[in-house]
Amino acid sequence: MRRKSRRLEFGFAVAWVAVGLISGLFWLRSQEEETQTLPEPIAFTQTQELSPVSESAEEQVSAQVSVVQKEEPASINLAVPFTSQAPFANWDLPYQEACEEASILMVNWYYLGVEQVSAEEADRAILDLVAFEEAHGFPMDLTAEELAELIGEYFGFSRVDILEDPTVELLQSHLAQGQPVIVPAAGRLLENPYFRSPGPIYHMLVLRGYTEDQFVTNDPGTRHGEAYLYSFDVVMSAMHDWNGGDVEEGAKHALVIYP
Repeated sequence: MRRKSRRLEFGFAVAWVAVGLISGLFWLRSQEEETQTLPEPIAFTQTQELSPVSESAEEQVSAQVSVVQKEEPASINLAVPFTSQAPFANWDLPYQEACEEASILMVNWYYLGVEQVSAEEADRAILDLVAFEEAHGFPMDLTAEELAELIGEYFGFSRVDILEDPTVELLQSHLAQGQPVIVPAAGRLLENPYFRSPGPIYHMLVLRGYTEDQFVTNDPGTRHGEAYLYSFDVVMSAMHDWNGGDVEEGAKHALVIYP
Protein backbone atom coordinates (compact mmCIF):
# COMPACT_ATOMS: atom_id res chain seq x y z
CA MET A 1 0.00 0.00 0.00
CA ARG A 2 2.82 2.37 0.90
CA ARG A 3 4.50 1.80 -2.48
CA LYS A 4 1.21 2.36 -4.30
CA SER A 5 0.67 5.60 -2.36
CA ARG A 6 4.10 6.83 -3.28
CA ARG A 7 3.47 6.03 -6.92
CA LEU A 8 0.24 8.03 -6.81
CA GLU A 9 1.97 10.96 -5.15
CA PHE A 10 4.70 10.85 -7.76
CA GLY A 11 2.09 10.71 -10.54
CA PHE A 12 0.24 13.73 -9.13
CA ALA A 13 3.53 15.64 -8.89
CA VAL A 14 4.37 14.89 -12.50
CA ALA A 15 0.87 15.94 -13.57
CA TRP A 16 1.17 19.26 -11.70
CA VAL A 17 4.53 19.94 -13.31
CA ALA A 18 3.07 19.18 -16.74
CA VAL A 19 0.11 21.48 -16.11
CA GLY A 20 2.52 24.23 -15.01
CA LEU A 21 4.66 23.86 -18.12
CA ILE A 22 1.65 23.90 -20.43
CA SER A 23 0.22 26.98 -18.66
CA GLY A 24 3.58 28.68 -18.92
CA LEU A 25 3.76 27.99 -22.64
CA PHE A 26 0.25 29.42 -23.20
CA TRP A 27 1.17 32.52 -21.18
CA LEU A 28 4.38 33.09 -23.15
CA ARG A 29 2.53 32.67 -26.45
CA SER A 30 -0.19 35.10 -25.40
CA GLN A 31 2.47 37.67 -24.42
CA GLU A 32 4.26 37.20 -27.74
CA GLU A 33 1.04 37.70 -29.70
CA GLU A 34 0.18 40.80 -27.68
CA THR A 35 3.62 42.31 -28.30
CA GLN A 36 3.38 41.68 -32.04
CA THR A 37 0.07 43.55 -32.35
CA LEU A 38 1.24 46.73 -30.57
CA PRO A 39 1.46 49.74 -32.94
CA GLU A 40 4.81 51.28 -33.74
CA PRO A 41 5.70 54.50 -31.84
CA ILE A 42 4.74 57.66 -33.74
CA ALA A 43 7.12 60.61 -33.87
CA PHE A 44 4.90 63.69 -34.06
CA THR A 45 6.20 66.56 -36.17
CA GLN A 46 4.83 70.01 -36.86
CA THR A 47 3.96 69.14 -40.45
CA GLN A 48 2.05 65.98 -39.57
CA GLU A 49 -1.74 66.25 -39.59
CA LEU A 50 -3.51 64.59 -36.68
CA SER A 51 -7.04 63.21 -36.77
CA PRO A 52 -9.63 64.89 -34.53
CA VAL A 53 -9.51 63.52 -31.00
CA SER A 54 -11.32 64.11 -27.76
CA GLU A 55 -10.37 67.04 -25.55
CA SER A 56 -8.64 64.83 -23.01
CA ALA A 57 -6.68 63.07 -25.75
CA GLU A 58 -5.70 66.43 -27.25
CA GLU A 59 -4.29 67.46 -23.90
CA GLN A 60 -2.29 64.23 -23.75
CA VAL A 61 -0.91 64.74 -27.28
CA SER A 62 -0.05 68.36 -26.44
CA ALA A 63 1.82 67.23 -23.36
CA GLN A 64 3.73 64.62 -25.38
CA VAL A 65 4.67 67.14 -28.07
CA SER A 66 5.84 69.71 -25.52
CA VAL A 67 8.17 67.15 -24.00
CA VAL A 68 9.92 66.39 -27.30
CA GLN A 69 10.14 69.95 -28.60
CA LYS A 70 13.72 71.12 -28.96
CA GLU A 71 14.93 74.43 -27.66
CA GLU A 72 15.29 76.94 -30.49
CA PRO A 73 18.86 77.96 -31.35
CA ALA A 74 19.93 81.44 -30.21
CA SER A 75 20.46 82.52 -33.83
CA ILE A 76 20.12 81.09 -37.31
CA ASN A 77 20.81 82.17 -40.88
CA LEU A 78 19.50 79.98 -43.68
CA ALA A 79 21.42 79.88 -46.95
CA VAL A 80 18.69 81.50 -49.05
CA PRO A 81 20.16 82.85 -52.33
CA PHE A 82 19.49 86.52 -52.98
CA THR A 83 18.21 88.53 -55.89
CA SER A 84 16.95 92.05 -56.13
CA GLN A 85 13.55 92.40 -57.76
CA ALA A 86 15.40 94.52 -60.34
CA PRO A 87 18.48 92.40 -61.11
CA PHE A 88 19.91 94.99 -63.55
CA ALA A 89 18.81 98.03 -61.51
CA ASN A 90 15.98 98.77 -63.95
CA TRP A 91 13.10 99.88 -61.72
CA ASP A 92 10.57 100.36 -64.49
CA LEU A 93 7.60 97.99 -64.75
CA PRO A 94 7.38 95.11 -64.12
CA TYR A 95 10.41 95.23 -61.82
CA GLN A 96 9.13 97.93 -59.48
CA GLU A 97 6.21 95.60 -58.66
CA ALA A 98 8.18 92.33 -58.66
CA CYS A 99 8.91 91.94 -54.95
CA GLU A 100 6.42 89.05 -54.71
CA GLU A 101 8.03 87.22 -57.61
CA ALA A 102 11.57 87.76 -56.31
CA SER A 103 10.58 86.58 -52.82
CA ILE A 104 9.01 83.30 -53.89
CA LEU A 105 11.83 82.63 -56.37
CA MET A 106 14.41 82.99 -53.60
CA VAL A 107 12.58 80.48 -51.41
CA ASN A 108 12.16 78.08 -54.32
CA TRP A 109 15.88 78.26 -55.12
CA TYR A 110 16.67 77.59 -51.47
CA TYR A 111 14.59 74.41 -51.50
CA LEU A 112 16.25 73.36 -54.75
CA GLY A 113 19.66 73.72 -53.12
CA VAL A 114 20.74 76.61 -55.35
CA GLU A 115 23.52 78.59 -53.70
CA GLN A 116 23.84 81.57 -56.03
CA VAL A 117 21.89 83.03 -58.94
CA SER A 118 23.28 85.30 -61.66
CA ALA A 119 21.53 88.53 -62.63
CA GLU A 120 20.69 87.00 -66.01
CA GLU A 121 19.10 83.93 -64.42
CA ALA A 122 17.15 86.00 -61.91
CA ASP A 123 15.93 88.44 -64.56
CA ARG A 124 14.65 85.64 -66.80
CA ALA A 125 12.98 83.85 -63.88
CA ILE A 126 11.19 87.02 -62.79
CA LEU A 127 9.94 87.82 -66.30
CA ASP A 128 8.77 84.23 -66.84
CA LEU A 129 6.83 84.30 -63.59
CA VAL A 130 5.27 87.69 -64.40
CA ALA A 131 4.22 86.36 -67.82
CA PHE A 132 2.59 83.34 -66.17
CA GLU A 133 0.65 85.59 -63.79
CA GLU A 134 -0.58 87.78 -66.61
CA ALA A 135 -1.65 84.76 -68.65
CA HIS A 136 -3.55 83.27 -65.71
CA GLY A 137 -5.29 86.41 -64.49
CA PHE A 138 -3.29 87.15 -61.35
CA PRO A 139 -3.28 90.82 -60.29
CA MET A 140 -0.11 92.90 -60.11
CA ASP A 141 -0.27 93.17 -56.30
CA LEU A 142 -0.87 89.79 -54.69
CA THR A 143 -2.51 89.08 -51.37
CA ALA A 144 -1.11 86.32 -49.20
CA GLU A 145 -3.92 84.03 -50.38
CA GLU A 146 -3.28 84.79 -54.06
CA LEU A 147 0.44 84.31 -53.53
CA ALA A 148 -0.17 80.90 -51.98
CA GLU A 149 -2.31 79.96 -55.00
CA LEU A 150 0.39 81.13 -57.40
CA ILE A 151 3.08 79.17 -55.57
CA GLY A 152 1.04 76.00 -55.86
CA GLU A 153 0.18 76.47 -59.53
CA TYR A 154 3.57 77.62 -60.80
CA PHE A 155 6.03 75.72 -58.63
CA GLY A 156 3.90 72.72 -57.76
CA PHE A 157 4.26 72.92 -54.00
CA SER A 158 1.44 70.96 -52.43
CA ARG A 159 1.30 72.91 -49.20
CA VAL A 160 1.62 76.60 -48.43
CA ASP A 161 0.50 77.78 -45.01
CA ILE A 162 -0.74 81.30 -44.33
CA LEU A 163 0.20 82.25 -40.78
CA GLU A 164 -2.42 84.55 -39.32
CA ASP A 165 -1.20 87.12 -36.80
CA PRO A 166 2.00 85.15 -36.12
CA THR A 167 4.23 85.83 -33.14
CA VAL A 168 7.99 86.37 -33.24
CA GLU A 169 8.35 82.99 -31.54
CA LEU A 170 6.32 81.21 -34.23
CA LEU A 171 8.38 82.79 -37.01
CA GLN A 172 11.58 81.79 -35.21
CA SER A 173 10.29 78.24 -34.88
CA HIS A 174 9.76 77.92 -38.64
CA LEU A 175 13.18 79.34 -39.35
CA ALA A 176 14.78 76.97 -36.84
CA GLN A 177 13.19 74.10 -38.79
CA GLY A 178 14.80 75.29 -42.01
CA GLN A 179 11.69 77.01 -43.42
CA PRO A 180 12.12 80.58 -44.77
CA VAL A 181 9.11 82.83 -44.23
CA ILE A 182 7.64 85.25 -46.80
CA VAL A 183 6.27 88.44 -45.22
CA PRO A 184 3.86 90.88 -46.93
CA ALA A 185 4.47 94.36 -45.56
CA ALA A 186 3.54 98.01 -45.62
CA GLY A 187 6.83 98.93 -47.24
CA ARG A 188 7.18 102.44 -45.86
CA LEU A 189 6.91 101.18 -42.29
CA LEU A 190 10.13 99.23 -42.86
CA GLU A 191 11.99 102.55 -43.14
CA ASN A 192 14.77 100.99 -45.17
CA PRO A 193 17.25 103.78 -46.03
CA TYR A 194 18.08 102.11 -49.36
CA PHE A 195 14.51 102.32 -50.67
CA ARG A 196 13.68 105.02 -53.15
CA SER A 197 11.89 107.67 -51.12
CA PRO A 198 9.22 107.42 -49.82
CA GLY A 199 9.37 103.65 -50.24
CA PRO A 200 6.84 101.15 -51.61
CA ILE A 201 3.28 101.16 -50.33
CA TYR A 202 3.21 97.36 -50.52
CA HIS A 203 6.22 95.12 -50.31
CA MET A 204 7.33 91.52 -49.72
CA LEU A 205 10.53 90.12 -48.31
CA VAL A 206 11.94 86.83 -47.03
CA LEU A 207 12.90 86.04 -43.45
CA ARG A 208 15.93 83.75 -43.58
CA GLY A 209 17.04 83.80 -39.95
CA TYR A 210 17.26 85.74 -36.73
CA THR A 211 19.66 87.02 -34.11
CA GLU A 212 18.93 87.96 -30.51
CA ASP A 213 16.64 90.84 -31.45
CA GLN A 214 16.60 91.07 -35.26
CA PHE A 215 15.37 89.13 -38.27
CA VAL A 216 17.88 88.29 -40.99
CA THR A 217 16.10 88.97 -44.28
CA ASN A 218 16.53 88.87 -48.02
CA ASP A 219 14.85 92.13 -49.02
CA PRO A 220 14.48 92.29 -52.81
CA GLY A 221 13.62 96.01 -52.71
CA THR A 222 17.27 97.00 -52.79
CA ARG A 223 20.56 95.64 -54.11
CA HIS A 224 21.77 95.92 -50.52
CA GLY A 225 19.03 93.57 -49.33
CA GLU A 226 21.00 90.35 -48.89
CA ALA A 227 20.98 89.28 -45.21
CA TYR A 228 19.57 92.69 -44.31
CA LEU A 229 18.75 93.09 -40.62
CA TYR A 230 15.43 94.43 -39.36
CA SER A 231 14.48 94.49 -35.69
CA PHE A 232 11.68 92.21 -34.54
CA ASP A 233 9.56 95.29 -33.78
CA VAL A 234 9.99 96.76 -37.27
CA VAL A 235 9.03 93.53 -39.06
CA MET A 236 6.05 92.83 -36.83
CA SER A 237 4.83 96.42 -37.12
CA ALA A 238 5.22 96.54 -40.91
CA MET A 239 3.66 93.10 -41.51
CA HIS A 240 0.38 93.76 -43.38
CA ASP A 241 -1.48 92.10 -46.25
CA TRP A 242 -2.54 93.98 -49.41
CA ASN A 243 -6.08 94.73 -48.21
CA GLY A 244 -7.17 96.33 -51.49
CA GLY A 245 -4.42 98.94 -51.27
CA ASP A 246 -5.14 100.04 -47.70
CA VAL A 247 -2.07 98.13 -46.65
CA GLU A 248 -1.45 99.61 -43.21
CA GLU A 249 -4.87 98.32 -42.16
CA GLY A 250 -4.30 94.91 -43.71
CA ALA A 251 -4.20 91.69 -41.70
CA LYS A 252 -0.89 90.43 -40.36
CA HIS A 253 -0.05 87.42 -42.52
CA ALA A 254 3.06 85.45 -43.38
CA LEU A 255 3.60 82.46 -45.65
CA VAL A 256 5.52 79.23 -45.20
CA ILE A 257 6.18 76.84 -48.11
CA TYR A 258 6.60 73.13 -47.44
CA PRO A 259 8.77 71.31 -49.99
